[in-house]
This record gives sequence, structure tokens and C-alpha cells, in this order.
Amino acid sequence: MNLQQTEIIAQSFELKMERTGENQIQISWHPPVKLEKVAIYRSAVNEFIEAESHLIAIVTQGSEWTFQDPQPNARGYYYVKFSESMVISVTDRVLPLEGALNFRDMGGYVTEDGRRVKWGKLFRSADLSRLSQTDLPYLKELGIQWICDLRTAEEVALSPSPQIGFERNENLSFMPTASPDLMGAMTDVTESMLVDMNRHMVSNTVLTATILQKLIEGGGAPALFHCAAGKDRTGFVSAVILQAIGVPRSTVLNDYALTNLFADRFKEHLRGANQSHAPFMSKLTPEVAQALMEARPAYLQASFDEIDARYGSFEQYWEQALGFTQADRDKLQYMYLTS
Repeated sequence: MNLQQTEIIAQSFELKMERTGENQIQISWHPPVKLEKVAIYRSAVNEFIEAESHLIAIVTQGSEWTFQDPQPNARGYYYVKFSESMVISVTDRVLPLEGALNFRDMGGYVTEDGRRVKWGKLFRSADLSRLSQTDLPYLKELGIQWICDLRTAEEVALSPSPQIGFERNENLSFMPTASPDLMGAMTDVTESMLVDMNRHMVSNTVLTATILQKLIEGGGAPALFHCAAGKDRTGFVSAVILQAIGVPRSTVLNDYALTNLFADRFKEHLRGANQSHAPFMSKLTPEVAQALMEARPAYLQASFDEIDARYGSFEQYWEQALGFTQADRDKLQYMYLTS
């Protein structure tokens, strides 16, 4: 396999990791490749150093391998070596936590130019206030340096986040109307509210630019973005970041929709007697409540449409609305993409 063939295969390749049972992992690759052997390694770090990685298996036939997680209580990065010039990494996209919903790694996605988003660098999540004593040491190992809390000050006061390690936890309220008091006072709540909300978030250019500037200044250190459900505010900010580093919008929409794995649990959480949004949730019809809990592609698509309608393209939005240059975009891509 020559270098050009390797690059073509790597760009179109999908590597998937699934937990198929208690502490059981399956790694599969598509399309299948005809090779003498495929080597699977595990490492505690998100950089492949073969001599310092643990060999899990050498696969000589088939396009998948199932095995027991050698360290179920710690984050692991798996490297599948197809050849000397083609090693692709994979890990849990949804982190196996007890007390935080929707905690996800934004890595692994293929960009429009064929590079991949680095694992273990960009995370997104819902409220962190219920992290368990088991979750904390697991998350500490991620080395997160900056937590960007997109909730309102009122939400933060009602459900404060614990300290995980030595990270800087910064509250940058992205949508003041998400205040529990303001939401509780709403009398006209419809399914279209999420579409309108995503359109309106496009106007929040100053804070969006501030968040991106802080990310650039962080030099590629691991960062976490979160709000109450990790869906709307986090979804918009994550979408801007992924587009900035070159991930196609279709992939960004698929990432957004992963929140639907947690829709029912969100409803239970927000309807709880001690939850700040319970008064707001209690007045909704089942249909509207379901619509608000789901991450329907049309919601985020509304922000894409708004960007295009106002600025013509994401590139123009990046430069005209956010005030960044191509050089700034190159910095982000250097920090968060594989070469």
C-alpha cells in the first residue's frame, strides 16, 4: 500500500468502538481492508507511541475485534495499526460516567480535507453538579484545563459544578433567557421555540468570538463546554468549533443528534422536584416537552440557514461576524486536527 493509497483509505475510513456488554469492547472498521494483519493497541494518552502502548490483539481476518476492557475504570485510547503509515485512533465518544449526562468527546470526526479531529481535546456535556466520587478521578485523568460553563449565573448557583482537577472553570452565560425564572414565566411555549432559539444564537457574535479566542489562547489544551442539558447552547458552540476546524455540516448535525440518546433521562431530571426548571417543565404538553428535549436536526440547521442568509457562508461569518482570519482558523486546525 503506497502513501497515496493510504491517504485515500484513511480519509474514507470509519473506525467504530462500541461497548457491547459489561466491560466488553468491540472495535470494527469499514470498509474492510485486505491486509496480512491489523494490530490493536491501548494507551492511556491520546498520542500513539507504539513502544509505550499495550498490544491488545493482532487480527488476521475479519474487520472487527471484541475484547474485555483491560482498565474499565480509566479512560483508554485505542489505536488500530493497518500499516506503518496508517494508524487510526478511537475511544468512547460517550464517556461512561455515573452522574453526568451527555458527556461526549468531539474527536474522531473526518474533516472536509481528510484530517481527523483529535480525541481527548474537545469535550461537551450537560450539567456537572451530579458527578459521582467515581466520576471525578476518571475525569481528572482527562487533563481538562478549561471548563466553559454556558449556563446563566442563576443556574450555576442552583447547581454548582464540583472541582475536577486543576482546571479553570469559567461561567460565560450564552443565553440569558435560559434563566429558570424567565423560562418559568413563559406562557407561550411551542415546538418552534428551538428553531427560533438557534437562529437567535447566531446574533451572539461577541461571546462566540470570546469563547473561540480563549480556545485559541489555550494552545490546544483539553477543554469542556457545557450547559444544563448539553444540547442547545452547547450544541451551537460545538457546531461553530467543529465547522471552524473543517468538519462538514452533515457530520456536525449527526453529532448534535447524539443528544437524543439521553432525551428521556433529561425529562426525568428536569421534572424532578428539586430541579430549577421543574415549574417550566410542568406546564408543557407531552408533545412540546418531547420536542424541547430532543436534538432534532432542524433545530441546529436553523442556525446554519441563518448564518448563510446573513453572511453567505460560514467562512464569511467567521471573518465578518466573529472577526477572525484564516490564520486564526489555521491555528485551531493545527491544535485540534491530526496532520
